[in-house]
Amino acid sequence: MRTDEKTVIRISVAVGIASLLVYLGSLSCGFINLDDPFYITNNSLIKSLDLHALRRIFTEAHLGAWLPLTYLSFAIDYHFWGDNPTGYHLTNIILHAANASLVVLLADRLLTCCREALGEGGYCYPLVLLLAGLLWGLHPLRVESVAWAAERKDVLNGFFTLATVLAYLRYARGKEAGTGNNSIVPYLLALACFISSLLAKQVSVTLPVVMLLLDWYPLGRFKKERVASLLLEKIPFFAVAIFITMLTIYFAASEKYMASLQDMPFYVRVLVSGNAIFEYCRFMLFPVGISPYFVLPKPLPYGYLVKTVVVATATLLLWRFSKAKQAIAASWFAFVILFSPMLAFVQTGDDIAMATRYTYLPAIALSIAVAAALVLFSRRLPPQGRRLLAIALAFFLVINVGITLKLIKVWQDTGTFWSRVIEIEPVGRAYGDRGVYYLINRKSAAAVEDFNVAIAIAEKAGVRSIYNLYAFRGVALGDIGSFAEAVTDFDRAIALYQHPTYFYQRGVALKALGRTAEAEMDFRRAGPNPPPIDWF
Repeated sequence: MRTDEKTVIRISVAVGIASLLVYLGSLSCGFINLDDPFYITNNSLIKSLDLHALRRIFTEAHLGAWLPLTYLSFAIDYHFWGDNPTGYHLTNIILHAANASLVVLLADRLLTCCREALGEGGYCYPLVLLLAGLLWGLHPLRVESVAWAAERKDVLNGFFTLATVLAYLRYARGKEAGTGNNSIVPYLLALACFISSLLAKQVSVTLPVVMLLLDWYPLGRFKKERVASLLLEKIPFFAVAIFITMLTIYFAASEKYMASLQDMPFYVRVLVSGNAIFEYCRFMLFPVGISPYFVLPKPLPYGYLVKTVVVATATLLLWRFSKAKQAIAASWFAFVILFSPMLAFVQTGDDIAMATRYTYLPAIALSIAVAAALVLFSRRLPPQGRRLLAIALAFFLVINVGITLKLIKVWQDTGTFWSRVIEIEPVGRAYGDRGVYYLINRKSAAAVEDFNVAIAIAEKAGVRSIYNLYAFRGVALGDIGSFAEAVTDFDRAIALYQHPTYFYQRGVALKALGRTAEAEMDFRRAGPNPPPIDWF
């Protein structure tokens, strides 16, 4: 008996509900001091929904990022929730649950060609769909995209990207079936959803290439005599992708967010990209050691070269045997193609090695492939072997959910965020940013301890902007009454960067020490209304 559409829908809804329930814990998460202020709390573009604000949302970039649909969704959240983070997280959770449901539908549409091999007549095929949705929706690698309020762009882009592929598959199969007039609607729907995905986040820019890959497998449309027509129908998609890419690079470069080849040479980008792909695959199978902030080590370890060689070799072998192993090759190539916009070749900044949020789209391909492969493998096993495999899979999913729930707590606030980074890799930035969080929350003694570590690391590394850390520690020292030490820190900060705020803060410390004349001199140097202490 064929698995009917109602069964597929039930599985889709079940996976969506499971994803929703697992991520409800992120409703208690707040905003963190990494991107949330830029995209949400300090973003003037989202404070209104009037016509002038809407025009700005669609015509202006914010800090080098042009994300009009994402900003519009934030503006809607702001209208109802203001600065309450709960509403922003709720929207993220709902979008992710919807995406998990769509992954099940996508798995069904992609696996149509091999239903019989997967056990269409029994429980095996529905199990593939369920497993594909759960492997993707509940995996710890999804946490960063869902529990981080600023990553609305991931879940929103994911929704429209999945809708694009579903519409394209309907168009392609309709055209092959000879219903040409009826296929124009899904084609236009696919194009509209593709544009929407790019307006949310430009990571889906390589989707037209994935469409050509789908034409090859599983659609079987990619034949020599049809290459021209297949390319022709993709022209609108490629045109939109090229235009949006140029626009994105322009905005990022104009704000100096793009890492130059001088800052990050090409060979470094290759090695960082190879290492990232290897690590993402490792995390999918063994999700231990996941950090919300992976710092790029300098110099690069030799392991980066080894992992890059492994990834390149696997890719070349799959290319070589692609005709014999179409399903495996197509899944891997889709994974790599979807990753390509987020690899180090187009790097915004030179200090990030990778980020788990980058797996949001690419992991869909491997999740579906792994689910299908596991069920195919189970059909070759004796009953006892199937039971053992089922127990192992159930255990893996339970462990995944446990790790996911643990990682959601990392995003509770800025303190828990940077504490997790320090737990995985104790880098200077983590101590510095956690110190600022402690300072803002009147935990000045703890802030001083963090600034001490951050300054020691920065001094050893020769970081020029260390004056920020001296100044922050100076404020924290003043808060706990160590005014003489605070003056010393502001002396160091001013020697490197003469900012009005530093003169003002030193004046406050000098006044507390009774050195009124020196304090008045610093107040005059600071001028009227110096800004509050911040990163300068």
